[in-house]
This record gives sequence, C-alpha cells and structure tokens, in this order.
Amino acid sequence: MAFENLEPKQVFHFFEEICNIPHGSGNLQKISDYLVSFAKERNLEVTQDEKLNVIIKAPGTAGYETKEPVILQGHMDMVAVKDADCDIDMKKEGLKVTTDGEYVWAKGTSLGGDDGIAVAYCLALLDSKDIPHPPLEVVITTDEETGMFGASFIDLSSLKGKRMINIDNEVEGVFITSCAGGARVYSELLVGKKRVNGVRAKVSVSGLLGGHSGEMIIKGRGNANNILARTLLEALECADFNLVSLSGGVADNAIPSEAKAEVMVDKDDFEAFIYSIKATTADIKGELEVKDPGLKICVNDKEPDSDESIRSLLTKEEENELAVIAEDTGKVLSLICAMPDGVQAMSASVEGLVETSLNLGILKFEGDKVTLEQSVRSSVESSKEHLIRKLNLIARSFGAVVTVSGTYPGWKYKEHSALRDHMVEVYEKMYGKKPQLLAIHAGLECGLLSDKIDNLDCISIGPDMNDIHSTKEKLSVRSTANVWEYLKAVLK
Repeated sequence: MAFENLEPKQVFHFFEEICNIPHGSGNLQKISDYLVSFAKERNLEVTQDEKLNVIIKAPGTAGYETKEPVILQGHMDMVAVKDADCDIDMKKEGLKVTTDGEYVWAKGTSLGGDDGIAVAYCLALLDSKDIPHPPLEVVITTDEETGMFGASFIDLSSLKGKRMINIDNEVEGVFITSCAGGARVYSELLVGKKRVNGVRAKVSVSGLLGGHSGEMIIKGRGNANNILARTLLEALECADFNLVSLSGGVADNAIPSEAKAEVMVDKDDFEAFIYSIKATTADIKGELEVKDPGLKICVNDKEPDSDESIRSLLTKEEENELAVIAEDTGKVLSLICAMPDGVQAMSASVEGLVETSLNLGILKFEGDKVTLEQSVRSSVESSKEHLIRKLNLIARSFGAVVTVSGTYPGWKYKEHSALRDHMVEVYEKMYGKKPQLLAIHAGLECGLLSDKIDNLDCISIGPDMNDIHSTKEKLSVRSTANVWEYLKAVLK
C-alpha cells in the first residue's frame, strides 16, 4: 500500500482503494458497486439508481441520534487523462499512485483527487466507530465531469437533511458559496472524402499545461485543439494538403494539452508546409512564453527547428490515401479557428472572477463527421444562452449542426446561511482567522441539488490540490489532514 504511512490513515486507505478501481467518467459500474458493497458490509442503508448514483445513510452516534441530518456530497468519477507514453489502460486498470510524504500523485496519469478525496472522507466517516456525528446522508453522484448527469437524474426525495457540505473544492480555507452554470455544446460537421496522393505528415501539439477549464481558464493557457487548427490553417495558405485524421483532448471541461492530426501534403508543397509550421510555432511560443512555455509542435515526431531537420522530414510520396476533400479540409480548420474560446467576460461585481468563458475540450473525427465538444460557463444565465446562440450561428455558417446537453444552473449566493455561519465559527476557533468566502467560475453540483431540495443550505470545501484534470495533479497530504480534522469538528 503506497499510502499506509500517511495520516489520516483511514482517509488515505480508502483513497488508495478508490485509486485502484478504474473510475473515469462513463466507466463507473465498478466504483459504484464498490460503494454499495461497502455500505452493505456495514449494515448501512444504501440505494443505487440506474445512473449508478449511490446514497448511503448512517444513524447519528450516541447523543446525536435526534440531531438534524447532514448531507455530505461528492462525485465518484474523475477526468481520466494520461501522458502520451503512459501504457496504463485507464478503463481497465487502477492508477500507479505514489507519495513523497508531502504530496500524493499518480505516475503518468491524473490522480482523481477531484473528487476521489470526497468519497474517501465520506467512507472514513461512515467506517468510523469513535467519531461523533449527526445522522449522515452521503450522496455520491456520477458523471459530474461530463455534464453533471448523475446529479441531474438523482432522486433526493428520501433525504431529510437541509444542510449539505459539498467536498469538491481544491483550496483549503476557501469556502465556495456560489458558482457558474454551464452546458456542453457539440458542433458536428459532415465532410466529403476522396483518394489522394501526397507526402504523409503527422502533426502533433504537446507540452502544454492543460488543467481545469473553469479554474484555469483565466490563466490563458494554450489550448492544443485551437493551436493545432491554427497551425494547419496557416499552413493551408501556402501548401495544398488533405486532412486524414484529427483528434485532441479528453474532456470538454479540461483544457487540452495534446492534439494531433494526419495530413497528405502535395509533394511540391511539402517544404513550404513545414516552413509554415516552423513560423507558426515560433509565433505561438512567443504568445505563450509566460503563460504556457512548454509548447511543442512536431511533424512526424520531430520539431522542424532547422533547415536540416526540415529536409529530413521529406519522405516518399504515398498513393491512394482516403482523405478529406480540399474544400472540407479548409472548412473544418476554419470552423475551429472561427469559434471563440477562453475568457469572454469578467465579472463587474466580483474582482478577478471570470463571468463567461468556453473551452474547446475535445476534437473528434470519426467516419465522415468532425465533432467539436465545448464547455460553456457563465454566472449570468442570459450570457450563457447568448454564447451558445453565437456558437450555433458560427457552426451553421459552416454547415455544421449544433446540439446542447448537460445544461446545469448556477448556484446562487444565499444571503442568510446558518450552515455557513456555523462553519465559519468553527474555522475561526480552530485556526484563529476567517476562511475566504468565494464565488467561482467552475461548475458544482450544488445548483442542481438545490433545485431538488427546498431551502437547501450548502457550502463547498476541500483540501489543496494542484493541476487537477492533468497528469501533473497533486494532492497535499497536510491539507488533507487539516480538512479531515475540520470536517470532524463541524459535524461535532
């Protein structure tokens, strides 16, 4: 056990068990069944619905039996991303977790601290024999990362609690009190194909930081999907080529750090094609040198950074390759480049808060259809709807069709909150200072769940995590322990 010497022992014990079970979004049967088995083994009341959401109820401990129940809430899915050279099958295998005593992380993949640590906290509480607490109603939802589909479906009519602690925050000492609403937007463009001759070029974008598209969008990090499309569109101005394949990103709410394409380039235009990529790479590196300095754009796995390297890339002409016709190659790349991306508006009332943004998280090319998957967020409902309308107008102008799914409401700030007052008071007694109360641009399930329970009072907390939704993700051991002690004190 990699975490056997870490404190709190039970929290890290369950967190490691969770990491050993594949639980990327859409691949949740095993983790959901694990939670049901956990509850049944301890004779706890448990329900599992058809979307695999799990609700576990535990009675209050001695002296707390008649207290008002508290709802603890998190989600069981993670954004499953891995490095290009990582051979782990994240649909079938667990993570290779490790620690240096200060942080925990997974080798070559994301860690899933968002939101595995919430599940681990809940299981440690439910498993305990000596932690005082009121009746607990633990709600663990599914597919939060791909559209909050579990929270949209779940039936909470059996719950008696009116106070909910959501454990889906990544900064200790920060209490989230409201968040943005959002939606997933899919643009689908049909393309024609024909057989072509040319020199094959595999163009890849890598080395970017990526990260959560809500929290990190303000940092202006590079989006690999947009960079790939821009690079190819600029090359199309001086070289004829046909698109063969196109892909990038793993989740619409993660800023993509890698993307790749295959093209068939006219042999006479090949050097011009490579020189264009070299020039565009220099331009974009200059734009990102402070915000995201690790960018690499390669052709056939080589960076075309010199005349010699460019000449070395010229290979023999291939014949009769099925590729996208020239007109539609330009249309695909133009559509991607025409779409807005990143921060669209900042809040006028909360300094430093992004109001509206979007992220092109996934590019897919399957059969004769290219799909763009975008995550739209806004704390202003009308702005969210207008941005979706804008995407629809742009897509239609290129002949694409737009569908919208996973729409979720924002979570409004509650002027009077007994739960917030209690949690602030406990925090001040423990640490001698006030916590930070914060509105965030990321989406949380609190808005959806508040629509299901009248007068629900909720706050979101969590331990320090860095670079979630990326292979650089790390969870702080000390912060995990601090939040554990705080959570126990709140429940007491």
